[in-house]
Amino acid sequence: MLNEKAPDFSLESTTGQDITLSSLAGSYVVLVFYPANDSPTCNKQLSDFSINSTALMETDARVFGVNTAPANKSRSYCTRQRLEFPILSDPGGNTAKKYKAFLGWLPFIKRTVVVIDPAGNICFYERGTPAPESVLECIKQSKLAMRNN
Repeated sequence: MLNEKAPDFSLESTTGQDITLSSLAGSYVVLVFYPANDSPTCNKQLSDFSINSTALMETDARVFGVNTAPANKSRSYCTRQRLEFPILSDPGGNTAKKYKAFLGWLPFIKRTVVVIDPAGNICFYERGTPAPESVLECIKQSKLAMRNN
């Protein structure tokens, strides 16, 4: 997926809006795919991204969590966890499948972090729980490369 054009999506956000990738064109987009609200590993991963959300937003990045839970359930989760970014609801995992972040044999999303550059290309793709600092460094390097071209 790295360096490929990112697949478009339209997903309901915990803010009540439908978010599309095309509406975010011109910004870096960070998608944090995770399997479940309220699991210890997911809580830690999302908390780490929330703590670093200011630094990410300073790079003009838009951060979103993505899971299969209904938006209203994720809304209360965002409030409980004090997340600084919205969560997108991907019922059925169709967007996760497009980003190869779906288990397939089980109806669960795999922990995967994707960064999409302002031109719509995937510039960071990592399974598991990469540190937000790795994402931040990727964005900084991408911006530097764009300035030098």
